[in-house]
Amino acid sequence: MSDSTRSEIQLPWGQVRLCERISGALAGGRFPQSLLIHGPKGVGKQSMALWIAASLQCNSEGGPCGTCRSCRLAAHLEHPDIHLHFPMPRPKRASSSAKLRETIEKQRQERLATLRQNPEVVLDEGETTGIYVSAIHAIREEASRRPAMAKRAVFIVSDADRMVPQAASQEAANAFLKLLEEPPLFAYIILTATYPELLLPTIRSRTVSLRIPPLSEDEVTRYLTDELNAPADAARNVARRSEGVVGRAKHLLESDTSESQRSGERLLTAALEEGAEKRYQVASEYSARGARAVLQPALEELRVRLRDVMCASAGAEAAILDPTHLRVLLKDRRVPLTGVIQAMRVVDNALESVTRNINPQSTVTVLLKDMNNAFSGTH
Repeated sequence: MSDSTRSEIQLPWGQVRLCERISGALAGGRFPQSLLIHGPKGVGKQSMALWIAASLQCNSEGGPCGTCRSCRLAAHLEHPDIHLHFPMPRPKRASSSAKLRETIEKQRQERLATLRQNPEVVLDEGETTGIYVSAIHAIREEASRRPAMAKRAVFIVSDADRMVPQAASQEAANAFLKLLEEPPLFAYIILTATYPELLLPTIRSRTVSLRIPPLSEDEVTRYLTDELNAPADAARNVARRSEGVVGRAKHLLESDTSESQRSGERLLTAALEEGAEKRYQVASEYSARGARAVLQPALEELRVRLRDVMCASAGAEAAILDPTHLRVLLKDRRVPLTGVIQAMRVVDNALESVTRNINPQSTVTVLLKDMNNAFSGTH
């Protein structure tokens, strides 16, 4: 079959068995109307959501065929009944609610055009974004209309855990809850979330949970060598650091991570310091802006360093990525395993704060204090 007649529907690499289970549920009429896809950042949640949406709209059974008109449109993000929404900058005030929705839709279409050109592009990098209540109202209005071409309409809300940009405001989430409570019979709703616990419990209770699991080190290595033509030694080294997430592995392979590595190590050494002066000094190095662009990579590298600390504390020296460098960072200090586990939870909380655009200095200040308490056994 020629490329002109077949369109590739991307799915998360290595998740064949999970996709087979989903195809079985679709074929057997057991697929839920509301689904929450979750897993680590870079594991392929949006790819899975788009693959499911294409499967729901495909004219054949058993998953997207890649040849029918629906599949061709879905592959290019042009299907009129697959609505993809994602965090965007806060919309400016408009003269009316109708004008505001018009502005939001224009912004969304501009970003969809960018994604069509480059599906892997990072939208609004470094900007403060969220899924605001005005966007939710636009989704609900779309859901009130019958499908334009197919029997079903599919609504994908990527990074739905950023539906509440500020913890004190749940207006957007509450507005979305109304759609989940009584969705139209033709509407299928798919949410993706890295931190599903940030969603309202009532939203989680009205969706079926689907976790995309990380892959094995061998599977990630094979992805890097087979799909990205990486040298075997480099692929194996990156795979060990990726924690089973192919998106993270791809980023590590293709980018210069030396700066974020140094930042992650600086956070770790500051957290190990007994006095508070070093911690405040490191926290002050982060500006009030740019949390996603600067702090998030540093936190992810910090998790890699903590993984090595955990291996050392558990007596699994063979699994440490860089034992010589780790000894330099720890300065012969022994950290209890329970403290490392607690510190990992603290880092995860900080990563959640980044997604909610909380001030980076405040995030790092709390992070270092809580990690220090965990290492000292005072948590």
